[in-house]
Amino acid sequence: GKSLPAVFPSIESKVILDIVSHAFTPLDLPRLLSPLAARQDYVAPPSSAPSAEHTLALKHFPSFHSLLRPLLKYFEVLGAFAASSGKPWEVFAIVRSLSDYISHLTELHQQYKWSAVVIYHVEFHTIRLWDMKSGDYSGWARPDLNLLARLVYPHPLPFPSSPHPGQHSAKLASTKTKKSTLPVEQQICFDWNNGICKSSPCPSKRRHVCRACEGDHASTACPKKT
Repeated sequence: GKSLPAVFPSIESKVILDIVSHAFTPLDLPRLLSPLAARQDYVAPPSSAPSAEHTLALKHFPSFHSLLRPLLKYFEVLGAFAASSGKPWEVFAIVRSLSDYISHLTELHQQYKWSAVVIYHVEFHTIRLWDMKSGDYSGWARPDLNLLARLVYPHPLPFPSSPHPGQHSAKLASTKTKKSTLPVEQQICFDWNNGICKSSPCPSKRRHVCRACEGDHASTACPKKT
């Protein structure tokens, strides 16, 4: 079979080695998309400076899709490594866990502020590195309730503003009022247009004109009617 560098020619061998040895941090993910970033020496902030790490996370991943693309590539490398090692169950676990985790992230993105979700991902991914060193990939499929409660749940997206229940009815009432305030002699007789009102002039003092073009014929005989 092909070597991993042959399967992923756009990714440097050192980066591939870091991924399969689980030394590739969440903030290293941009290196999978940019050759320039891959040549730079990324230094992750120390664990004692979480605020700095969170700032970098927002800088590297300003949106959900900016994280999704390199994360998918990252899982591709892990899956290819497991396949090359003859471990089909690891391949299955990675594929299933990836699917579950992407669904989880998508739901969080739709319900909570991205600035909170991306920080959750960085911390979640960091914990998974320790699990994967022991050959356990199943943690990707399980939401971390403690992290969610601390980082995500306090930051829901605001509900879209909706009109006050009375606003819609008030608007309709206003429209009806405008129609009803039109003088009767300026209103078009719909009964005449429908062939019901036979008297002329109109007993209701309304106009006997076409309601489509205001010509001197009923709307049923209007030449402009399509």
